[in-house]
Amino acid sequence: MRALRRILFLLHLWIGLGLGLLLVALGLSGSVLVYDDVILDLLAPMPRAAAQGTPLSLDRIIAAARASTPARGPATVTPASRAGEPARVRIGAAGRRAPGAPPPVQITVDPVSGAILGNAPATLPPILTFAHQLHGNFLMAQPGRRFVGWLGLAMVILGLSGLVLWWPRAGQWKNAFIVRRTARGLRFHRELHGMLGIWMYAVFIAVSFSGMALAWPQLMGMPNVGANAHPTPVVDALAGAEPIGADAALALVQAKVPGMTLRSVMVPQRRAIEQGQPISVSFFSHGAVGATATVDPLRAQVLEVRDPSANFMAWQRPLHQGLLGPVWRFLVFLSGLLPAIFVFTGVAMWLKKRRNRMAMSAPLALEPAE
Repeated sequence: MRALRRILFLLHLWIGLGLGLLLVALGLSGSVLVYDDVILDLLAPMPRAAAQGTPLSLDRIIAAARASTPARGPATVTPASRAGEPARVRIGAAGRRAPGAPPPVQITVDPVSGAILGNAPATLPPILTFAHQLHGNFLMAQPGRRFVGWLGLAMVILGLSGLVLWWPRAGQWKNAFIVRRTARGLRFHRELHGMLGIWMYAVFIAVSFSGMALAWPQLMGMPNVGANAHPTPVVDALAGAEPIGADAALALVQAKVPGMTLRSVMVPQRRAIEQGQPISVSFFSHGAVGATATVDPLRAQVLEVRDPSANFMAWQRPLHQGLLGPVWRFLVFLSGLLPAIFVFTGVAMWLKKRRNRMAMSAPLALEPAE
């Protein structure tokens, strides 16, 4: 058992020392992204919708947005979720675009009066763009996602080995969850390291594992990703048919999925519909898992509902992003700060042991109180 603890200690030590700065960057950028909506509202606040009364239909909001811009492409409407909030309409396709192509345009619309409140490229402030790229791929584009997955695995290994190394001996349990007032120097860093690790253990492991899953979606068997992805249904041509709009498509999906929480509705231009593109309705299943329904706008029927909430792996994104309520969101935010604290206390312990010429795996009982 002593030999196993020594091996785990060395593994824990050298992963922490070798990858420490990378794990700190990954954790801190993750903490920023947990509250990216709050930061976005501070840096680029949305205009307030002043009109009061019955909200306009989604189709009228889309029409008002299209009339305000020369931009063309599919219109994705996100309705206002509370009073005073504008509806948002993105004109243009999401995702990657060709080099030199303009970004999609986001138009904010008063959901009651239909007045245009703002019109700007649908881009994030530089600090959030940097945080997304750093956390998602370490500024290395697609190959960086695999690298982030390895860092997630390193965090899981640190968590599992840390639990074994923390496990108290007989008679030491009462002090294993606290930092004693008398702790100084090496002992203080050791107790702080262990206390934060055990109190945040479940959150740290959950966030680390889910981050690894998101970086390696195909390997982890996440639904509708990579090799598991299903092709989007295609709308067959129907001569003389008048396509339905966003409101009718939403009503069809609501009849299929009662109690759904709407995120957005994407309505292609008529030419794209005639070429086979359906209307897409995005919603939250069980309040957290992203789901999608596709609607044939020519025949006014739901083609497919993709609700992956029954799949364990589908919950990794809301788990990782703090979408399971405000308490979990705050805990995920705190978990992103832990690598910085762990690296600081870990390096401090390593330096103090080197200075005192102590064996790195010396038990706590032999460590000086300083």
